[in-house]
Amino acid sequence: MKLQPVQFTVFVIWSSLIMGLVTLAFVVNVQDGTRAEHSMASIFALVAGVNAALSFVARHWMLRGFRQGTLTIDTPEGRGAYITGNVVVFALSESIGVLGFVNGINSRGETDAWLPFIGGAILLLLIHIPLPSRFQPQSVRI
Repeated sequence: MKLQPVQFTVFVIWSSLIMGLVTLAFVVNVQDGTRAEHSMASIFALVAGVNAALSFVARHWMLRGFRQGTLTIDTPEGRGAYITGNVVVFALSESIGVLGFVNGINSRGETDAWLPFIGGAILLLLIHIPLPSRFQPQSVRI
């Protein structure tokens, strides 16, 4: 199946965010800072959990028109919804990796401080990959 230009654009955004997370993991792994006095890990974990849940809510709410058949990528309205919905979902997912980056910097790059966040963000972005089949109307099941 050939990607339409708008689908390719969103896929490039998605790919860039994946590469950004890999870059954050590299930077936090090689940095040599000093350990922070107070750990924010529990607050970061709470925010990460909320953002992960919100990414699924946003995908369902903002992109449901494609599954319902009320939106199509062939219209300007559909293209706008497609880009906006996906970027919001990707941003919520990416923010978890950024929290891991900050937590890793605060922990002198200790792997257990950043890996769950950045690994979770990559996993979440893989779950939210913008496959063309996800934007086709679902058949009605009886």
